[in-house]
Amino acid sequence: MEILREAEQPEVTVSAVCRRPALAPSVFYKWRAVANTGSAVALKRDAKRMLRKDDIEVKHKAEIDRLRAVVAEITAENLELKKKN
Repeated sequence: MEILREAEQPEVTVSAVCRRPALAPSVFYKWRAVANTGSAVALKRDAKRMLRKDDIEVKHKAEIDRLRAVVAEITAENLELKKKN
C-alpha cells in the first residue's frame, strides 16, 4: 500500500517507485488493479448496508403510520359509541 500511495504523489513516476524495491512495473499495476477492485467491492458493500438500513427505516415508518391509522380508527369508534350511550 505504501508503494501504491507513493506512486500517487505528484511528479513521481511508477518506474521510479518500482526501482527502489526492485519491483517490476507489471506487478505494481497488478497491485493497483487489485486495490482498486477491492475498494470498489468495499464501497458496494457499504452501499448495500446503507440500503438495508434505509429499507428498515422505511418499513418502520410504514408500520408506525399503519398503527397510527388503527389508533385513530379505534378512537373514532369509541367516540361514536360514547355518543350513542
